Amino acid sequence: TMISVYQLYIVEDYVHQTKTEAAGTIATMSIITMVVSLTASLISGPISDKMHTHKVPVIIAWLLFAIGTAMPWIMPSVTGMYLYAGIAGFGYGVISHYDQALNVDVLPNKEEAGGLGILNLATTLGQAVGPTITSVVKTTTGTYTPAFAISIVMAVCAAVFVLRIQKVK
Repeated sequence: TMISVYQLYIVEDYVHQTKTEAAGTIATMSIITMVVSLTASLISGPISDKMHTHKVPVIIAWLLFAIGTAMPWIMPSVTGMYLYAGIAGFGYGVISHYDQALNVDVLPNKEEAGGLGILNLATTLGQAVGPTITSVVKTTTGTYTPAFAISIVMAVCAAVFVLRIQKVK
């Protein structure tokens, strides 16, 4: 959420579009993200079933999210933002599809799923902290550039943490 929450400001300040141009770019990005996320969600299940694993698709998805986040950093343009929407959106669609399944897979006792509330709190906390970090980065550096790097590092860390799960394939 470090980048997605600030998309409008990034398109205006970092890509240098007017408010009117930025509105059109954000609308197009939203459509791209919706289409690729839905597609990712629909194809993820059959792929996972053939692979007999939840872990591998989630790791790949986090890496795709990192690659997508790198696009506007590498290309501070409308094209970079569209690539972000497409690649990171696809990764996020896969992550969303598997997140709860992977959470349930790691429960010590599936009859006592109360621990999922703590996992939900961790997700919510991350969604609150990400934009706060972006705000601090922009305020202290005057640019969004470091936010892309931090978001990429966090996505790669997520992939590493999923890789380290021993209980699940």
